[in-house]
Amino acid sequence: MKVTVVGCSGSFAGPESPASSYLVQADHEGRTWSIVLDLGNGALGPLQGLVDLADLDAVFISHLHPDHCVDICGLYVTRKYRPGGAVAGQLDVHAPAGAGDRFALMYHGLEHTGMSAEFAVHELGDTVATTVGPFTVTAYRVNHPVEAYGFRVEADGAVLAYTGDTDATDALTPLLTGADLALVDSAFVDGRDEAQGIHLSGRRAAEAAVAAGGVGRLVLTHIPPWNDPEVCRAQAAEAWPGTVELAVQGDTWTLWRRAGGDVASPQQPAEERPVPIDRAAGLSMWADYRASRPGLPDEGEPPVECFGDSPALADELIAFVTDGPKRATAGLVAAYAADGEPLPRVGSHWVACGGDGRPRVVLRTQELRVGPLSSVDAQFAWDEGEYDRSLESWLDGHRRFFRRECERIGIEFSDELEVVFERFSRVWPPGLAD
Repeated sequence: MKVTVVGCSGSFAGPESPASSYLVQADHEGRTWSIVLDLGNGALGPLQGLVDLADLDAVFISHLHPDHCVDICGLYVTRKYRPGGAVAGQLDVHAPAGAGDRFALMYHGLEHTGMSAEFAVHELGDTVATTVGPFTVTAYRVNHPVEAYGFRVEADGAVLAYTGDTDATDALTPLLTGADLALVDSAFVDGRDEAQGIHLSGRRAAEAAVAAGGVGRLVLTHIPPWNDPEVCRAQAAEAWPGTVELAVQGDTWTLWRRAGGDVASPQQPAEERPVPIDRAAGLSMWADYRASRPGLPDEGEPPVECFGDSPALADELIAFVTDGPKRATAGLVAAYAADGEPLPRVGSHWVACGGDGRPRVVLRTQELRVGPLSSVDAQFAWDEGEYDRSLESWLDGHRRFFRRECERIGIEFSDELEVVFERFSRVWPPGLAD
């Protein structure tokens, strides 16, 4: 399932983005199916660069405020007045009660039949699921001054959650739980916006995702142009344990199957989802580095991998390397053996990726020690460069990670398990090299 941000500006179109609209696509039965979640002002322009509007399979409108639906009028024009004749048939539009009449009123001068020849308008209902090709779209009534819904979109085991406009509500739990990607309203700013029942703030968005459980990636959206997005991100980071992302017009995510063909369960905890490593891109980065070091000994293809065991954790940890002091890492000897991987060697290299599986940096192993987990000292915790860099927080985080690793490979966790303590340096790209 591929998700593209057509527009993400909150309340009105901004200088860098149209208002709310998201294109969701998936291959099924020999063709690509395309649905759109919301059509806010300005969205129809960039949407035409992504898909032939005549090929849309359905539109889902979260609520009838203009910044989520007004471009339905332009879509009507493309279907009715296209040179060569109108587009055959009706396009299914799923929207709150009264949507057909509202659309007709927005387009002044329509006949009494409104847009009924172009659109088959279906009324949304709370927890009612709709099937469109490979997609199952379940609507959840959310907390906004008008009838409004969030959408949970499922296809081939992947889950997208889109809240639309909402304040905190119990409906966010079934909407968000286990979502691979959550696009969450963050229009309000804590300390400035005190009105209730309209929008989430960054912090409340993160709290809702944490409470729901199993959310893989949290993306804040619907941020009005008058807000500082970094303030929203910082407020969300107070509650979200991973990387807080901001929606940007043109952003694309591919929600994928697990390695080996198993489909990621909608209820599967985020920490169990693997990162989809782009090995080809990693080896391309490695080739660039080798070309810059003609005397480098041949060591074959290096490992291309990530820190951590989920996209969110991988993003968080790689940032400590590229933007911070992290120059060490630790791994269970038993995990290397279970995965059929050799232990690193002093002088060897590896390519570290982010949560999207794309390479970020080439690292060179400088120092190795194998010993029980209990033998870690404060200096190593400091060199690993994560969070407050204390031994206490290092042990807390690594015990939790190693317990997950032990469960994965089927052994019992103990502080006496052997660990590879590795220090490394950054060697590529040149702007990051130590």
